[in-house]
Amino acid sequence: MKIHQLDIDQALASLGSTAAGLSAAEAARRLREFGPNRVEAVARESVLLRLLREFVHLFALILWLAAALAFVAEWRAPGQGMATLGMAIIGVIVVNGSFSFWQEYRAERTLEALKRLLPHRVKCAATAW
Repeated sequence: MKIHQLDIDQALASLGSTAAGLSAAEAARRLREFGPNRVEAVARESVLLRLLREFVHLFALILWLAAALAFVAEWRAPGQGMATLGMAIIGVIVVNGSFSFWQEYRAERTLEALKRLLPHRVKCAATAW
C-alpha cells in the first residue's frame, strides 16, 4: 500500500517515526546510514556528445546501413535512383536526430528551471489532518 493511502498513525509507524518526530539519536543514525537528504547532481555529458549519440542509436544505425546499401546499389547499377534514396535516408537520420536532441535538451532545461523553483531547505511540522 502506498504511504499516502495510510492514515497518520500507520504512515508514521511505517516510517519508524512518531508525531513528535525522530529522536536525535535516531536522526543521527539515519544520517550516518543514508546520508543527507538531498538530490545529488550527476556529472553531465557534453552537449556535443549527446547530439552525436542521437545519430548512433540502434534505429539510426539501421538507417545508416540502409543508406550505405543504397549507395552501393547505385555504384553497382548507376542511374536507378539509389543515390537519391540514400540521400533521403540520410536526411531522415539528420531530421530525426536533430528533433530528438532538441526535445531532450528542452526537457532538461525545463527540469533545471523547475529545480530552481524548489526551496533548498524546508522545515516540517507534524499536524493532525
